[in-house]
Amino acid sequence: MAAVLALGGAATAATSRHDHVFRGKRTVLSAADIKRLSAGTRRPSIIIFKNQLKNLPATASAAAVRAKAASVLQAPVRAQLARVHATHVNGFRIINAIAASITPAEAQHLRADTTIQAVVPDTFRHFATLDSGPGPAAVPEVASTGQQPICPSNPSEPIIEPEARTVMNVPAAQQLVDGSGIRVGIVADGLDPNNPDLIRPNGQHVIFDYQDFSGFGTSAPSDGRESFLDAGTIASQGNQTYDISGFVNPAHPLPPGCNIKIAGIAPGASLAVINLSGPNAGFFNSTIVQGIEWAVLHDHVNVLNESIGGNPLPNTENDPVALADQAAVAAGVTVVASSGDAGPFNNVGSPATTPGVIAVGGTTTYRVYRQTTRYGTQLVPGGWENNNITALSSDGIDEFNPDTVDVVAPGDRGWSLCSSDTKMFFGCTDIDKGANPPPIWAAGGTSASAPETSGTAALVLQAYAKTHGRLPAPALVEQIITSTATDLGAPADRQGAGLVNTLKAVQLAESIDRGANQGQTLLIDQKSLNATLNAGQSHTFTVHATNEGSTPQTVSPSVVGRPTPLSDDTGAVTLSNASPTYIDGEGNTDFYAVHTFNVGPGADYLTGDITWNAASKGTAVFETLFDPQGQVAAYSLIGSDQSGFGHVEVRKPNAGKWTAVIFTVNNAAVYSGQVQFNYEAQAFHGAGSVAPAAQTLAPGQTGSFNVTVGAGQAGDEGLRLHMGTGGSDDGSIPIIIRSLVPLGRAGGTFAGTLTGGGSTGNAGQQFTYQFNVPNGEPSLNAALQLTDNNYQLTGYLVDPSGQPVSEQSNAVFDASDNLLGFGQSMQFFHGSPQGGLWTLTLLVSGPVAGQHLREPFTGAITFAAPPVTSKGIPGSSSSVVKAKHPVTATIKITNTGSVRKDYFADARLNGKTQQVLLGSDANAVGLPLSLSAQPNWLVPTNTDAFSVLAKGTIPITTEISFFSGDPDALGGSIGNASGAKLTAPELAPGFYFDLPEPTGPFGPTGVPAGSSVDLVGIADSNPFDTNVTASSGDVWQQSVDATAPYTPLSLAPGQTGTITLTFNAAGHKGKVLRGFVDVDTFNLASLGGDKVTTIPYTYKLG
Repeated sequence: MAAVLALGGAATAATSRHDHVFRGKRTVLSAADIKRLSAGTRRPSIIIFKNQLKNLPATASAAAVRAKAASVLQAPVRAQLARVHATHVNGFRIINAIAASITPAEAQHLRADTTIQAVVPDTFRHFATLDSGPGPAAVPEVASTGQQPICPSNPSEPIIEPEARTVMNVPAAQQLVDGSGIRVGIVADGLDPNNPDLIRPNGQHVIFDYQDFSGFGTSAPSDGRESFLDAGTIASQGNQTYDISGFVNPAHPLPPGCNIKIAGIAPGASLAVINLSGPNAGFFNSTIVQGIEWAVLHDHVNVLNESIGGNPLPNTENDPVALADQAAVAAGVTVVASSGDAGPFNNVGSPATTPGVIAVGGTTTYRVYRQTTRYGTQLVPGGWENNNITALSSDGIDEFNPDTVDVVAPGDRGWSLCSSDTKMFFGCTDIDKGANPPPIWAAGGTSASAPETSGTAALVLQAYAKTHGRLPAPALVEQIITSTATDLGAPADRQGAGLVNTLKAVQLAESIDRGANQGQTLLIDQKSLNATLNAGQSHTFTVHATNEGSTPQTVSPSVVGRPTPLSDDTGAVTLSNASPTYIDGEGNTDFYAVHTFNVGPGADYLTGDITWNAASKGTAVFETLFDPQGQVAAYSLIGSDQSGFGHVEVRKPNAGKWTAVIFTVNNAAVYSGQVQFNYEAQAFHGAGSVAPAAQTLAPGQTGSFNVTVGAGQAGDEGLRLHMGTGGSDDGSIPIIIRSLVPLGRAGGTFAGTLTGGGSTGNAGQQFTYQFNVPNGEPSLNAALQLTDNNYQLTGYLVDPSGQPVSEQSNAVFDASDNLLGFGQSMQFFHGSPQGGLWTLTLLVSGPVAGQHLREPFTGAITFAAPPVTSKGIPGSSSSVVKAKHPVTATIKITNTGSVRKDYFADARLNGKTQQVLLGSDANAVGLPLSLSAQPNWLVPTNTDAFSVLAKGTIPITTEISFFSGDPDALGGSIGNASGAKLTAPELAPGFYFDLPEPTGPFGPTGVPAGSSVDLVGIADSNPFDTNVTASSGDVWQQSVDATAPYTPLSLAPGQTGTITLTFNAAGHKGKVLRGFVDVDTFNLASLGGDKVTTIPYTYKLG
């Protein structure tokens, strides 16, 4: 394959035979329907008032007063909207704003109103992976090497699970508060509110509201694991005793009476549970937003737990769920979200990337591994380590507004509630195939980390209210949790501020601004220090720390990071069905190899990578690490079995001989082949300066520190500001630095190294580079060059308004568009770019082939316009095109890029008009919406607005989403009709989906059978000039014409070819037509393309 790809550029220029990229159908909605639904040119907008009623928070006690006050303030604007016949008018209470469909002129008029702050446009999710007065207690450096019990010595005294309670210091915190009086909302799947552990000793139900928004109804089957996990972790009463000897596989028996209880972090809290998914594996943003609004406005929750997420690209942090969460925070609700389960590859999902939301990554608690004999642990007898960053934790640095996770909490693994009714709650089936399984499961993922943090937030709220007489604002709750987190010694972009310390958080909440302080706590004024700088530039942050403890503390901050290797062990093992075997915890036969390596003294960190050929379908490879004492230290619990890359990390590794068990599971097949590995011990170094170096602060005293760091080469870097006081549970502040690509007159360069990630698709490994483009450049060209083939990449070139104007792939096609594989290059062109901050995001979107552990790449940005010349294109009104005498012209194109490109000509007339687009799966769409097929449209270039209007048989809510996830906007609804609209100076061209969902909540049976919706897509775009045809055809014209041809000119790098245009004269004689021809490209792999250049034309019909 390498030779074929290398020779791809030597082929001759050719006309490619695509025929049809898109085959759409006309909407069944009539012209009258469209006119009625579209309401002219009005656009969904949100009118935000300057007075946000901050003195009347949207709490249960003040909600009625706030609603009345908002109504009074909104009344004059509502009257004005009525006079101009505005539609879809809806006043909000959670924020002081009105949603309405208004014309641009009306919007401009409202902006002049002195009471209005702004008038702005109203602009697919899943659960995080479901695998499966006392003094402070210090977090151990590593777990004790002494005996660690996995069963109680006395069955009548069960072990209290999950183990997260111990490492987070929950038992001591619960001697102060238990969450009473706090309401926590959970958006998840279905559960049984009558679970015995969700009923208090007095018979009161923990769950005070349970609603279905999936459309399937509360009586429909559901996976159930997420809701049981969230509810149990937060507020399980610990009523039941579970014998896990009946859960484990008979091949690895435990003694009878291996009893546990499951106790929540905030057992006094009350819960509202929103079922988003029903029996489905996922759900749409419109459903999530409905659930959030219900929890905030109807249930008046204080905390909202969201163990959900998605990875829209680009992630501009303004998708509908992010906006709903921002509104919830503004209403006084503390929102906690899981970061995702795809590993540490710069892929934190939304809504965890949303400012104001507490983003939680995952750590390890491995008692469950020893109890259930998971992942080859029987091969090395011993105990286990805790508090490493789990391999599945999505972390790294965000794409926009660079930041990272706020804190981490255990997510790998812990026991959780479930149900014995596995027909109703099918996710509760015991995958370990025990003889008599109790209704529990061994939960894993940041799905567990989030409710642990939400439970801590509930305790913080109660503690603060107990000593202050009021609830703290969400920003203060976040500040308390991050200020008291324990620095684990992991990289800042892995751990955020550190491990949630529930006891210290409660102590700080009680102590803030009071004379009677307790514990040893600091309140830090910033949760992270973030800056975007020019490469090589230095920056100084000022950090304020207040001693809220009971005794003086000497604070000595230090900047730590920039690891260097101390030792490096690289090699390979071979796995096959001839390898040694063992029976794993689920009863499967695993084939394995053992490798040992040494770690010297003084190491700060240990990383372990494996890679294999993921093209071997149905197989995957894993690694488990054991420290020199035989303790389980790490396991590559990855997000996608087919990624081809595994990764583990261990903080403060013990010196001595380490053991790696590398194995594959005999499912449908056994992986056979080489597995490469690399184990690297690292040392961290000082990476900045702090002045003063130390300050001694009396209780209540605040000290200021100036922290100076420098930006390195283009890209992102995470550093850690350790807030040393001499304690074992000292905290830290993450420092996130983005270095811009330095550009000169000719452009600039950047470089990086990819590996592959723990998942594929949008959750794969990501890299972000940003750069400032000067005004007036003729073109923006970006080229990426790898060292090797066979890495599947997707790239997004994002303009200053957040639109991905070009999506590219390194897929290699021949001149007939046969896929040859994935090559070493990727190329972007964009003519006449707007000035400002541009973003280039690179995504490892497919599995890797296991050939290399590291893959260096380089990039180059230039501004020279590609050589495109034209001949014969009419240029004035004196150019006459007569009937039956067409005029021909040519466009000569040279591909100056690094990959083969498919070029075509796209002729448009000046001026925007509304065009009804052909749709796919847009007529008689069944509800609830299927996860496998959604209505979609091909939206052409030169579009500044795209609307979808829908008419259902039941009330519906719609949402428009670009195929890669962003841009994304939620629509407005009136009864059975709904509409959504996206606007931008130039919308990203490509495929857009609309996601109509029934409006909930729903009763036991869900939506009526046979419910459906019809939709129409309308683009505000330059109309296609049907008088002009091109030898290349026009892929964008297929958005409105099912018969439009597409036969592009395919040019390898360095090749030159010609497109022939024909100007015809259909129309009224004497009419002057003015327009332009865009020379574009289209990428069949990424479903996006380039706008290379634009050539104007003018002619008269003769």
